[in-house]
Amino acid sequence: MITSTANPRIRSVRELHAATGRREAGRTIVEGPNGREALVRFGVTPELLLVTEDDEASLAFASSAGVDAVVVSDRVLASASATRSPVSPIAVIAIPERRGLRSRNTVVLIDVGDPGNVGTAIRSAAAMGWEVAVAGSSADPWAPKALRASAGATLGIPPSHLGSVADDVAAADLATVALVVSGGLPPAAVRSALDGSPCAVLVGNEAHGLPDSIAASADLRLTLPMTGTVESLNAATAAAIAMYELSGSRLGNASTA
Repeated sequence: MITSTANPRIRSVRELHAATGRREAGRTIVEGPNGREALVRFGVTPELLLVTEDDEASLAFASSAGVDAVVVSDRVLASASATRSPVSPIAVIAIPERRGLRSRNTVVLIDVGDPGNVGTAIRSAAAMGWEVAVAGSSADPWAPKALRASAGATLGIPPSHLGSVADDVAAADLATVALVVSGGLPPAAVRSALDGSPCAVLVGNEAHGLPDSIAASADLRLTLPMTGTVESLNAATAAAIAMYELSGSRLGNASTA
C-alpha cells in the first residue's frame, strides 16, 4: 500500500489536474464508481488504477481487465483526487488522438469557458446522437470536472478540436447554425431550412456569446423563444435545447431502432 503523498506515482497523477500536465502526458483521470462503470461501458482500459483496500469492485475490475492496480491509503487517494470528497478508484487513461469533424450533426463549443458547461453539453450530445467539437478558448473537455459533468459520455464521443471553425466545418460539409440570443429564426424554421442536412450548431461564450464575425457568417441564425423574464439561457442548456429541436423525429427513430 502507498501511504506517502510524495510517492512519484501519486505526484504524476496530481500533475494531471492541470491542463499543462494533461497536454504533456497525453493522459487524464477518471474518478469514482461511476467513472469506473463508464470505462467498462465504453471499453476504455486504464493504464493505472488507484484503489483503496476496501474497494473490492475496483480490484475485481482491475484483475479482469489486466490493469495495474495500486492500493493506496485514504489520505493518498484524497491527495491524488481532483474532487473534494474522493471515492475510489482513480483511473489514469490515455487521451484519444484528436480527430477532425465528420459530416454528422455536431455542436461546436466556441470559447465556452466553464468545464461544467462543456461536460454537460457533451452529455446532452451523446443522449441525442450528436457529436461535439471545441474551439477557441473553450475549457478542456478532458479536465476532471468536465469529465464528471459529462457522466463519462466524453469517453464515447471524444470531441474534435478545431483550429479554424469556418474551414473545418466547411471541410466536413456541414451547414452552420449560430445560436444567438435575439434576431435569429425559431427552431422550426431552422429545421425546415436544413431539410435533414447535417449541421454544426455554434454555441458561444457564457457571458458574451459568439464572436460577431462567426455569428454573421453562419448559414443560419437560431434564437430559442423565451418568455422574456430572463435575458439568456445557460450555454449548456441552450445547446441541449437546440440539439433537441433540430433533431426532429430522429430521436424517436433512434429510441425505437
